[in-house]
Amino acid sequence: MSNEENALQPGGQKGLVTYAVLTGLTPLIPVPVLDDVVKGYFRRRLVRGLAAARGRALSEEEVAALADEGGDGCLRGCVVQAVVYPLKKIFRKVFYFLEWKRAADLTSQTYHFGYLVGYALDARGGGASLLDLHGAARVGAAVAVVCREAPIKPVESAVSGTFRQSRKALSSAAALLGQSLRRLAGRAPAPEVARALEEVEPREAREVEPVVTRLQRSLASVPDEHFRDLRARLDEKLSAAGPAPE
Repeated sequence: MSNEENALQPGGQKGLVTYAVLTGLTPLIPVPVLDDVVKGYFRRRLVRGLAAARGRALSEEEVAALADEGGDGCLRGCVVQAVVYPLKKIFRKVFYFLEWKRAADLTSQTYHFGYLVGYALDARGGGASLLDLHGAARVGAAVAVVCREAPIKPVESAVSGTFRQSRKALSSAAALLGQSLRRLAGRAPAPEVARALEEVEPREAREVEPVVTRLQRSLASVPDEHFRDLRARLDEKLSAAGPAPE
C-alpha cells in the first residue's frame, strides 16, 4: 500500500488500525453478552473519527447507517451467549483457540470496513464524496456487501502474524475492558456500556499501541492491488445502486 493511500489523513491510518484492534478484542472480553454492544461502540467511534479527520461531522443517522451491522441484535446474541459461555469453561482450550481466531478475523474485517468508509468519505472530482453522491444508507449497505464478498487474506495474514506476537499485550487490553464492563454483565444497557468504554478508552489505546505499531508495519507490505480491488468493488456496487434519492 502506497504512503498516500496508507494515510487516510495525517494520523488517520494509526486511528484506523487502533480501532480495528480494539474492535477485534471483543471476542476476548471475559464478560458474557456484551460483545456486540462493545463492537458497535468501537465501529461508531471509528466512523466518527474517519469523518472528523476529513473535517466532516456526521449525523447520528448517518453514523448508524454506516456503522450498524443489523441482524437480530441482543436477542439472538444473548441467547447464543447464554448457551456458549458455560461451554467455554468446559472446553477452555478449544474456545481459547477459536476466540483468538475470531479476534484476528474481526480485526481484519474491521480494517476493511474502516478503509472503505474512509474511501467513501474522501472528496472526489468536484468536491463530492461517495457519501454525498449516494447517501449513508446506500454506502453502508455497499460497504457491508464488499466486506462479505472481497477476499481478506492479505490483511488477515498480517493481522494473524501480529496477534501471534502480541498475545500478552492483547490479553492485558481485553482484561482491562473486562474489568470496566464486569459490573454491567447480564444487562448490557448501551448508554452505560458507552460511558464505561469512554472512561477506559484512552488506557485501552495505550495498551494496544505496541500492537498497532507492529500491525502498521505488517500492513505496509500488503500489495496495492488488494486495496485497488476493494475500491473498485465499492465503486461498482454504488454505480449499480445509482445516486441517492432526492
